Amino acid sequence: MKHVGLESGKGKRMENTRKRSNQPTVFGANMVYLSVLILMMGVQVLLARWLPQATGGPDYYWKLFLMELLLIGGPPLLYMLLYRMDIVRVNRFNGIKPAEVLLVVGMANFGYGVTIIINLIWYSVASRWGTPAGQQLPSIENGTQLLVGILAIGIVPAVVEEFLFRGLILRGYERFGSRIAIVMTGILFGMLHLQLMSIPSIILVGIIISYVVYRTNSIIAGMIYHFLHNSIAVGLLYIQNVILSSQDAIEGIPQDLSQLPKDALITAFVVWGIIGFICLILFTVCLIAFHIITRNKGQIREVAPDEKGQSRFLSMLPAIVAMIIVIINLVFEVLYMTGAIGI
Repeated sequence: MKHVGLESGKGKRMENTRKRSNQPTVFGANMVYLSVLILMMGVQVLLARWLPQATGGPDYYWKLFLMELLLIGGPPLLYMLLYRMDIVRVNRFNGIKPAEVLLVVGMANFGYGVTIIINLIWYSVASRWGTPAGQQLPSIENGTQLLVGILAIGIVPAVVEEFLFRGLILRGYERFGSRIAIVMTGILFGMLHLQLMSIPSIILVGIIISYVVYRTNSIIAGMIYHFLHNSIAVGLLYIQNVILSSQDAIEGIPQDLSQLPKDALITAFVVWGIIGFICLILFTVCLIAFHIITRNKGQIREVAPDEKGQSRFLSMLPAIVAMIIVIINLVFEVLYMTGAIGI
């Protein structure tokens, strides 16, 4: 009887060990990332060639909605199901305290002002090569379009992209420790957006969201930050379009930075510089408070013995291939900006 009891206890310990080791690996996370990148680029090329009408207007949001769910959310879900992972545990679907929510909201709001400054600075650098292309969104001129925009650009990416990055990829890279995991997840997040103009600010946002999720041990915190960041952008676009469509709007008013004259661009730098500095101070205050109240709450996964023996180079190889693809895409964007090539 004692022998049977010992065997039973040993079996339970082995089962618990298998559950603990059933976590995303670096190689697995990178393979999913590479798959998502190839799928996104491939579908965008097909849509531009065969369904050009889906690249703008109301069809844009349906395209974005489906791409987010199928191309970004599908591969990580299939990966986790294939390897029988505990999706709730892997993705940190844990509760979050009200104080943490308030500070995440503050960081997201004030952080957006900081990213505007980063975009302005980066624009001044990139514009030396030509006119940078920003993200082109359909017009948002009424309440219905605003709600659709918030759904497609705010809510869906906040859930689906967090599932991929702060769920699968952050967990995978925790093999290298929390700091490397946070930074690498942010870099991969920014590079997947495939836009020269927005990459620096999105990488920063990705790092901040990764940090927020790690410190709270909850992906919900990342979803809140992501949703607010994207929704602010949609809201500002709506306000801009309302102003431009009003009867008092001045005909020919510039609609983006590329249309601003030099003097107006300098004024924009000064005004947003002041706003950005204030936002930076307030963001820092929220960040310090957040860091204090989340002390000792962050957790990283256990690394299985067989994973420790895996080659780091081979584990990173899919990410290296993905970065090469992204860099080539950015080089073509720069060549197009300079007029060296046409579409």
